[in-house]
Amino acid sequence: MRRKLEKYEIEEEIGHGGMATVYRAHDTVLDRPVALKVMHPHLQSAEEARQRFQREARSVARLRHPRVLEIYDFSGEGSDESYIAMEMLTGPTLKRWREQQESVPAEIAACMTIEIARALEAAHAASIVHRDVKPENVLLHEARTLKLTDFGIADMMDTHSMTATGQILGSPGHMAPEQIEGKDTDQRTDLFSLGTVLYYLATGRLPFTGRNPHQILKRIVDGEYADPLRVAPAIGGELRDIIAKTLERDPADRFQSAAELRETLEAFVAKIGIDDPAATLAAYLQDPRTVGDDLTRRAVDALIDEGSRASDAGDVPTALDRYNRVLALDEGNTRVLKLIERVGMDRRRRMIAMAGLGLCAVGLATGGLAWAFWPGEPAADPRALAATDGGVAAATVAEGEDAGASVAEGDAGASADSEAPADVGAPADAGAPAADAGSARVAVVRPPLARTREILIIPSIANVTINVDGAPIAGRTAQVMAGRPHTVTLIPGARVQDSYRSTNETRSVPPGDGAYEWPVAVELQDAPLYVDTGGVAGTVTVEGGRGSGRTNSILYVRLRRELESPQIRVRAPGYVDFTDRVDLRAGGETVRVVAQMQRSGVAEAP
Repeated sequence: MRRKLEKYEIEEEIGHGGMATVYRAHDTVLDRPVALKVMHPHLQSAEEARQRFQREARSVARLRHPRVLEIYDFSGEGSDESYIAMEMLTGPTLKRWREQQESVPAEIAACMTIEIARALEAAHAASIVHRDVKPENVLLHEARTLKLTDFGIADMMDTHSMTATGQILGSPGHMAPEQIEGKDTDQRTDLFSLGTVLYYLATGRLPFTGRNPHQILKRIVDGEYADPLRVAPAIGGELRDIIAKTLERDPADRFQSAAELRETLEAFVAKIGIDDPAATLAAYLQDPRTVGDDLTRRAVDALIDEGSRASDAGDVPTALDRYNRVLALDEGNTRVLKLIERVGMDRRRRMIAMAGLGLCAVGLATGGLAWAFWPGEPAADPRALAATDGGVAAATVAEGEDAGASVAEGDAGASADSEAPADVGAPADAGAPAADAGSARVAVVRPPLARTREILIIPSIANVTINVDGAPIAGRTAQVMAGRPHTVTLIPGARVQDSYRSTNETRSVPPGDGAYEWPVAVELQDAPLYVDTGGVAGTVTVEGGRGSGRTNSILYVRLRRELESPQIRVRAPGYVDFTDRVDLRAGGETVRVVAQMQRSGVAEAP
């Protein structure tokens, strides 16, 4: 027989959190399905928890917005159990949906964020700060739209923070620095959290990660996260800058309102002809492949046009950023490769002209020293040009070479791994023959070329993207300067990113012949564990020193393999130790263990 809670007939559990369990239920009076959120039994007697639960119901019930989960009903003051009856949504959480996608177009990530921003606009207009914006609290509905849910720790803008001494309310990985530091929160706090959601949607990984919550929170406070453009080059510099602004440590440096962020993202997607983000999102959710391919084609065309305009205006950084994104979306695009080459040649001509003016001034000052300049050879690969600051290679003249003579092959530009060339007009090296006044020769000392060496990266798992010194590489090898420290970053692919975390390793590459082998072990994600003792305060330890913590809170367990079944031990004063083996998955959903604590009959020591 199904359990009944007042007028609601409970059918099955569909969700579980730290404060409540959500059930699929049926309203027997109005004859409709509902999602019934019921507070955990051990929290029913906690007055602060009940007040927070009631406040969620009342605050969200005031919001009437298509992007906010609708509240139908909630328990009264005299109810034996605290519950909230909500509309039943059909789809998965945004987190679960993103986990199933190999990649998401940048414009779709922006459209999704726009819809969440609309929900926050409504909440902020009602003086409500959500304070727990994360992918798990956004649900898809009818495969066409998004809805913001779970205002369980929402705070009124005109009241003090509910953060108690020694307690932080929120989700590690999505909390703003001011939440962590116990400072006042406002609507900009939600915008920081929304920035982490946008980062996650655009790149497939969270900006702030770590071995445990403490490490994650420290990285948030320090503003330490991987550049999203390095993680996912296809998002482009423009969206990267928007994400960076949402994740500013100081609230004054962020977007100041959800409307401002929404309008900025709307301007971003409008560049490829998206004037109705909600309609575009609905179409994409119905047919991701077709709509995604169409968006990519439109983005490529728009980026090339914008890059060309920037190039014509002399704005080389913007032009190269747009062209780089084209190559990330459509590798080998011949049209943009030619445009990149043109940008580099135009830039070289401008720099040569400036250098020529400088040499002319030197010549006049020395009584007519002759000077000459020439264009360097074009870059061998325009894609390499796009990865540099303007793609300009400095030309050097071999000592004693006739001024005005063509540059010998191989001397047109300094090696990418060489030392910077001497400044134009700098004195010649003491060991070089001086130029006679009136001579038609210019003595320029070419700096020695630094020795490079190939490195071979050997990751512990196959499905990874490899960055060397912050730049992605193709395959497993790269050329680096020997005798200097370099950093290798391994970013798990979509199929394994739930179980593994990005891993950085820095070491100095020694000089030598042949490839230098560099094995890198990709670190496993921790496994979250929640031990429920029904309110009994105790401690949890995991065998092998893999983790320890308090009961009735999330503990992060270090694993040696993706799947493990370590033994846990629960201890509490006055109770018999509880032991059990728990099946844990690296980076998996939180595993909840109910520990039935039995009194020992031994008096607690004073």
